[in-house]
Amino acid sequence: MARKAKEAKAGRVSLQDLMSLVNKKAGRNVAHDLTGDNPTEVKEWIPTGSRWLDSIICKGRVAGIPVGKVTELAGLESTGKSYMAAQIAANAQKTGKMVVYFDSESAIDPGFLERAGCDLGRLMYVQASSVEFVLETVEELLGATEEQLLFIFGTL
Repeated sequence: MARKAKEAKAGRVSLQDLMSLVNKKAGRNVAHDLTGDNPTEVKEWIPTGSRWLDSIICKGRVAGIPVGKVTELAGLESTGKSYMAAQIAANAQKTGKMVVYFDSESAIDPGFLERAGCDLGRLMYVQASSVEFVLETVEELLGATEEQLLFIFGTL
């Protein structure tokens, strides 16, 4: 009888054990149960440089771009997307984040970034040859450091 009880338990693994397995494979905590701290909740924001826009993004709170989320700046040409991205980069640097700027056009001017408030010593410029290259590089950089990074991908 003791043997039947043992066989019934064979193959059963706890949720915590499964999460540990996934987290070990990823090299960081990526698997969570949602009964405790919610890993999808935004706790930190990067100001855009526009108090009006910051309050719209976060429904009445003056906040900005959510840390840990993907944010897209879209608009017609010459509407300030690159300037807004540079402002966000400068504000991210003020909070201690390193900035990685992928440029698919090879058109960014270092002086433009400096005038927007960026510290070029804490900004990595990468000429992006393809979307696949950008995504692979982002994945590699995320696994290489515990430092918080802001990725900007400037495209046409």
